[in-house]
Amino acid sequence: MNDRMRIRVLLLRVLVLSLLATLGARLWVLQVLDGDHYRQVAETNRVREVVTPATRGMILDDRGQPLVRNRTSLVISVNRSATDRQADHGKAVLARLAGVINTPADELTRRIRFCTAQVKPPCWNGSPYQPVPVAKDVSPQQALAVIEHPDRFPGVSADLQAVREYPHGSLAAHELGYLAPVTQDQLDKQGDEKGYHLNSLIGVAGLESTYDDELRGTDGVERLEVDRFGRVAGTASTTAPISGDHLVLNLDLGVQQATEQALQDTINQLGGGNRTASAVVLDVRTGGVVAMASLPSYNPSVFVGGVSEQDYRALSDPANGIPLLSRAYQGSGAAGSTFKAVSTAVAMQNLGARGDQRFDCAPALQIGDQVFHNFDGESAGPITLHQALVISCDVIFDQFAYDSWLADGGLRNGRGPYAPPKEYFVRMAQAMGFGKATGLDLPGEAKGSVVDRAGAKAIWEELKDSYCRRAKNGYPEEHDPVKAERFRKYAAEACVDGYLYNAGAATQFAIGQGQYLSLSPLQLATAYAAIANGGTLWKPTLAKAAVAPDGRVVQTFPPRRAGTLPVSPEILAYIRGGLAGVTTEGGGTATGVFADWPSTIVPIAAKTGTAEVEGKGDTSWFASFAPANDPRFAVVVTIPDSGTGAEYAAPVAKRIYQAIYGVGQAAAMPGGQPPGALPKINRDGTIAATSAAAAFPSIIPSPAGSVPASQAASQAAPPVGTVVAQPVSAPGRGPVAGAPVGGPLAVLPALSTAVDAARTGPAVATGGTGPAGWHRPAGIAGPPAAVGVLSSAPSRAPPAGTPRP
Repeated sequence: MNDRMRIRVLLLRVLVLSLLATLGARLWVLQVLDGDHYRQVAETNRVREVVTPATRGMILDDRGQPLVRNRTSLVISVNRSATDRQADHGKAVLARLAGVINTPADELTRRIRFCTAQVKPPCWNGSPYQPVPVAKDVSPQQALAVIEHPDRFPGVSADLQAVREYPHGSLAAHELGYLAPVTQDQLDKQGDEKGYHLNSLIGVAGLESTYDDELRGTDGVERLEVDRFGRVAGTASTTAPISGDHLVLNLDLGVQQATEQALQDTINQLGGGNRTASAVVLDVRTGGVVAMASLPSYNPSVFVGGVSEQDYRALSDPANGIPLLSRAYQGSGAAGSTFKAVSTAVAMQNLGARGDQRFDCAPALQIGDQVFHNFDGESAGPITLHQALVISCDVIFDQFAYDSWLADGGLRNGRGPYAPPKEYFVRMAQAMGFGKATGLDLPGEAKGSVVDRAGAKAIWEELKDSYCRRAKNGYPEEHDPVKAERFRKYAAEACVDGYLYNAGAATQFAIGQGQYLSLSPLQLATAYAAIANGGTLWKPTLAKAAVAPDGRVVQTFPPRRAGTLPVSPEILAYIRGGLAGVTTEGGGTATGVFADWPSTIVPIAAKTGTAEVEGKGDTSWFASFAPANDPRFAVVVTIPDSGTGAEYAAPVAKRIYQAIYGVGQAAAMPGGQPPGALPKINRDGTIAATSAAAAFPSIIPSPAGSVPASQAASQAAPPVGTVVAQPVSAPGRGPVAGAPVGGPLAVLPALSTAVDAARTGPAVATGGTGPAGWHRPAGIAGPPAAVGVLSSAPSRAPPAGTPRP
């Protein structure tokens, strides 16, 4: 062997020894150093988990009546771990099963296949060892056909499963929400933390989403041992499911039903179609949401078992009114004259106006080249702010806003320097909670907008290029040439100096109009609730408590304070007095609607509003609270594209109050009070709910001529021991002029006349500047709602609804 050959052999030996050393080291790492880890992985690899979903908690109203519950459904399922071991992989079994449940065999095959990136629904996204549901709500005969012939249906089972049920259909759908399968992204990010599994259903909207952790409970898990062929060899461990807690709400079923029915009747009166309407009822002392409705609505049952693409498109279609969107808290717009309660607070708190001072309610006010008119050009001469609220005089508030704008430097485009603007109307609106979320315990709440001078400039800087393009190209999509030219002129002005906070917009702000103010019905309701209760701004809350299935109170959700109005108690009392006159005093804008209302028993304080929208009918608003002298409930109603506030929104609010207090019908809120305690849930899971309608009669007589014959006898003679309410009047005033009196009185607690005696301490000013800008409802595609083009003319401002460039 020559030297060259010896070198090759040596190199080969070195290479072999190196490979053996590397292999040995690797074996040592696997078997010794990381042995425990791989032993655990191998152990896990032979165990498969089968999940038993926990029974989801119910959602109950304030008296324990179920709004969302679970029902049992006969479900037929196919276990692929059994059918896949058959010679034909279960084809014969599926063919026989198809004949029993009247479903094509090909469809069953698609339902039990596993979902992948390439395989889209229908498919199974759960564990391969979990029986796959292929038919729900089958008949007992179909279930027995499977159960009694296990030899013909190996791997097929029929059992009872819990299915989410909405016993009242579309009632409160936006508040309740719905369930959907967990997404892969949610599994990756929160699967371990929240215990999600591949086939978990979780809340994705409404209360089902906000309180998903409380409602969902803990799924049961059975860990199955399998061999190397995937066949089940035994059970490693079993964990039983733990049912979720029940959620008790402040929402009342009776009031909710009355609210939605009144809105629907009004929409039908207007011609139906895709018209929208909404209403909110709050407990002014706690912020509890007693009712909240938005039409059109939808039935959450459409999401049970998975919503079809066609149904989802219909629920999201603007042509249908976007049923998935709640206008009560996810939409916003101009509030019209309901904002005058806020402007009265500004006039008295910040601008030095006195309650006994008189101001000229002239037919019109000219500012620059624009004339602002009262409604129908009416004139009342010199009147107080109390009377200005009662008859809804625009010009008085226009003048306050214009004077305040001048004091802030007007356009502020001349020589400076200028002192920082006080912007009293904007700051008061923000203090009332406008321009920011109220803190409602639902996802997707709209903030609305309150635009100050800085905000107007920021908007202009963002949209300047669009304004200038529109000024040049116009609005070819607008078929009306007059409107198109008017819009183009607005854009041309905004292109040049749209950053200026003009007098027209500032003046319209004070009467709830224009492009600088947009709010939701819920925001307006929280503001009126604060005026009613003496200045406390509460965060509206739907949930009251979480209660375990055995009746234990797991958690309560107490009232949440959001702030205090920067208005003195005396001024708030003055405003309440003016609002009370809207429904009772001569010339009051709502006296016609409430002419037959028992105002001596339950006086109602309110403000009508009529917001103008470019290209559409007026938006009807009605904001109120009752009893006016001892407030408990605030009711706000809005109906777009309808008419005046007194014509459409006010009658809806009246029907809601009739339901609450029992005027001509059973009272939804006996004694005018929410339930004082939580509903009793027995240890066996049954609910001892109290039905207000069954337990309590009407507490107030019907207006003349409207008492049903079936109720006349019972109302004419109250039972022995009935507490009779005494007529009441507003604090410091006698019985309201024109209020109807007489007639039998029924059960109602005495209404305190010492409203202000319970108020403690002076109001504390709150700061904060709500976000400015244009609002797009959460989850809705497309451009933001059209709210107007900025005008640079000191006396001009386009009406709400003018399209943006």
